Amino acid sequence: MTLFLIIRIVLKKIIIVGAGEVGNFLASKLSSEQHDVTLIEEKQKKVEELNSSLDALVIKGNGGSPSSLIEAGAEDADLIIAVTDNENVNMLSCYIAKNMGTKKSFARVQDSSMKNELKELKIDQIIDPSDKACDEIEKLLSRAGIYDIYEFGNGELLSIGGVLSKDSPLLDKKLMDIHEYGGRENWLVTAYVRDSESLIANGNSILKEGDHVKIIVKNDDTQTALSLLGIKLKNTIKKVIIIGASRSSELLAQRLHKEYEVVVIDDIESDCNRIAENNSNIIVICNDPRVPNNLTDIGIDEESAIVALSKDDSKNIVCSLVGKALGASEIITRVNKIDYIELLKESSIQATISTRIAAANSILQDVRSSQVTLDIVFEDTDIEALEILLSNDCPVIDKTIVEIELPQNCLVAGVTRRENTFIPSGTWRFASKDKLVVFAHPSSIEEVESIFC
Repeated sequence: MTLFLIIRIVLKKIIIVGAGEVGNFLASKLSSEQHDVTLIEEKQKKVEELNSSLDALVIKGNGGSPSSLIEAGAEDADLIIAVTDNENVNMLSCYIAKNMGTKKSFARVQDSSMKNELKELKIDQIIDPSDKACDEIEKLLSRAGIYDIYEFGNGELLSIGGVLSKDSPLLDKKLMDIHEYGGRENWLVTAYVRDSESLIANGNSILKEGDHVKIIVKNDDTQTALSLLGIKLKNTIKKVIIIGASRSSELLAQRLHKEYEVVVIDDIESDCNRIAENNSNIIVICNDPRVPNNLTDIGIDEESAIVALSKDDSKNIVCSLVGKALGASEIITRVNKIDYIELLKESSIQATISTRIAAANSILQDVRSSQVTLDIVFEDTDIEALEILLSNDCPVIDKTIVEIELPQNCLVAGVTRRENTFIPSGTWRFASKDKLVVFAHPSSIEEVESIFC
């Protein structure tokens, strides 16, 4: 029996302040999902560019100006997302919009000293891409060889991403025919990218060397995912060399210095001095990290990691490639420009970190249905992962997966029921309060929400 459902589309009116990498990405993504998006940007040239390329209303103005917010429709907006580089503008935009009638507000704020003031300003959520990026970097350093890792089901399930090597047992076989690693109940290939095309995996999928692959496993079984990807465990990381004296670099160094030998290197003297003055326990070197000898002098070996976090994408890429050539075993690079990210898919750089992705993952669940508790956008693929809590009256209750007409490019990859986690088969029968992990192409998100929410 197949269960047919009527798609219920709940569109939202969203104001985005600032058309930088984060704002532009969010505007593009949300407008592509047919939300009513208005973008406020000060620079005339950027306004003209976006009006010709973006399916959204782009207004020239200051997000902290009441007249700009009135023009954007703040009186009846569902959400304002203020993501300029000016934290004061972000906070002011949210404060004014909330007082005009906007239901919910998000402000990009990185200065921790300001965060205590935000409740008084009626700001609902802080967006701190640097903090989110540091969370991800810490996870990657502890599991060398993986290029992304995300937690679901209260941390009981992990989605692990890596490049399929020639040593993988998954090569050139239908996934349904692979049983030596315990079968579907212990792991599941969820998605893969080949030739820039993002695909949901199924039993007939045949993976190739170099595919970017995502595997979901239980949190205590990362070794299975590594074995399936053909990734051999590397030497334990002892030294972390951070490229760039940015705000993100300082935050990461503060987190890491108790566990690793940490060195920050950059050629911007004022930024280096700021970190050195505020952090006596962190080694800071003022030198050009793009010069190989300057990195060699720090002492790079197979127990070293390069984490490139400068504000300059090109500097990060050059330093990462130099560090790799000098023998660093783990390379993590901050890159925001989409063209660079596509290029690096074919390079030796294992992992890329993006502030726009970090910000999107902080926001998107609030754009979704109320049952969506988490929405993950990945760096290397169009596929998204949603965590969905089934309500008591959800129409799929007591139905099996095979009884539901799921979109072709959609996969139920995990379930948490009470204290237990499962990787479900087609005969899994849904129950109230199940928390699902669903991988889906953006074109199917609305339908997924209609089915499960």
